[in-house]
Amino acid sequence: MFDGITILDVSVNVDALLTNERLTFGTLVDEQNGVILNPVRKTHDRGLTFRLVPRRTGQGYRVEVKGSLHKFHNNGLHNADQYTVNDLLLTLDQLSTEYGFNLVDSVINNIEFGVNVELPFPVAKVLENLICYKNQPFEVDSHSPIPYYVCDRQRYVVKMYDKGKQKGLAANVLRFEIRVRKMRYFDGTGVRLHTLADLLNVVNYGPLGLLLVDTFSNILFDDPAIDPKGMSNDQRHIYQQGRNPRYWHTPDNLTPKQAATHRQRLSRNKNRFRALLDQYGSNWQGEVAALIRQTWDQLTSVDDHLLTRINQHKTAWQNLTKPNIWNGFTGREYSEETVINEGETCHKLTGFTPPVCHELTDSPTPPLSQINPLYSGVPCDSRKSDQPRLVVCPVTGVMIEQPRPGQRFVSSVVLRNDDDLLLTLNRQHRKYAKGSKEDQYSRAAHNVRNRESNERNNLARRLRRVLDTPGLFPPAEGIRLTDEQRAALDYWRGTPYEVRIT
Repeated sequence: MFDGITILDVSVNVDALLTNERLTFGTLVDEQNGVILNPVRKTHDRGLTFRLVPRRTGQGYRVEVKGSLHKFHNNGLHNADQYTVNDLLLTLDQLSTEYGFNLVDSVINNIEFGVNVELPFPVAKVLENLICYKNQPFEVDSHSPIPYYVCDRQRYVVKMYDKGKQKGLAANVLRFEIRVRKMRYFDGTGVRLHTLADLLNVVNYGPLGLLLVDTFSNILFDDPAIDPKGMSNDQRHIYQQGRNPRYWHTPDNLTPKQAATHRQRLSRNKNRFRALLDQYGSNWQGEVAALIRQTWDQLTSVDDHLLTRINQHKTAWQNLTKPNIWNGFTGREYSEETVINEGETCHKLTGFTPPVCHELTDSPTPPLSQINPLYSGVPCDSRKSDQPRLVVCPVTGVMIEQPRPGQRFVSSVVLRNDDDLLLTLNRQHRKYAKGSKEDQYSRAAHNVRNRESNERNNLARRLRRVLDTPGLFPPAEGIRLTDEQRAALDYWRGTPYEVRIT
């Protein structure tokens, strides 16, 4: 069902959040003089990351929350079981009662929805036969130890991977989900999803399930059961071309008219390719699509009793938004099912009764943040000599909390956890973004590294060109460099790339 979520400005009392016993917000400080290096304060709790970001007006903080609702429901341990509407109700109730979230006014910025579906065959059969989605090939996320396939669209990302392999499960469990990057994705779909409270609008569940199934059905897969020997020459030609993801790409150097003609031809050939799959294939894609539909229907099943409880909770959450409602309120008066069973249990992947959960490979996340209130991510005086020192990116000015040895710039890993910085960098490098084969995080990190080195490299390149050009007088006599330029050239001193001006 729902999983990852991002809210950039949670409606919540910041002072109450700062005194919450489960949260310990830290900030980055210079260990020598105690100066605050980064005003953003951060903490983690059960699969959720909380960030207090100073408002531009200088008046207080806005609260960002990012993480997995599913994992939060499982006390931060995993998101490998089934997550039902009832589980979602308990999760939202916890956010309201434990943190004081105003669910009615907290606007969602990103949301993930999908299913963990058990297949009757290895998940590799799905992943290894991926061709493309809407003529765009899938990419493998290099940061994941398990093959993680993504198709990054403008407003959303289609993702799938082997959840069973990731969590060490015996079953063949495929994770298929859509990560909505821009909520305009839902325009015209019948989905009305704006705030946290809207997650329990049951009228959304049908359209969301259709979106999930239609998206999977529109993915182009190969079928290993097909033997092209039984095809005609024309059919074999279409099939061999269609199996290649690059065949469906529209070249960037075409004129608008040429591109339209090319897309029309691809559309016709895609219909012919799918007809060949239907004629000679085993229709395993249709089987998986049916299982996704079935799993989604089970997860979002709502009977009269559950609907009554949902409406009761919504009324209670509405009341919590009234002034002074928190005076003397413990957060447990109206919620009889808020407390999650601390003896870790979970649902079976194919059922919905809560037996003792199978052992997972993830190590348990401690219930309380281990971040010191003053030295969050900054090594103290008692640190070991082999621990990394504080690193500040010279381009963005961002503090890198746990730098790799020799790391100087923000990496794609850092950008995955900082949407504001990613957005800023993307705005500055739109030309480079066009046609790049990298994902948006790697591309932005690449741009940061380039910005620091381009000026120095370009200067050295120009000087080498001048020095290599023969003339009446020695080229070096006409070169005049500023102190900054000389300092930049010193970077190459003692290397084979040193620029020697004599």
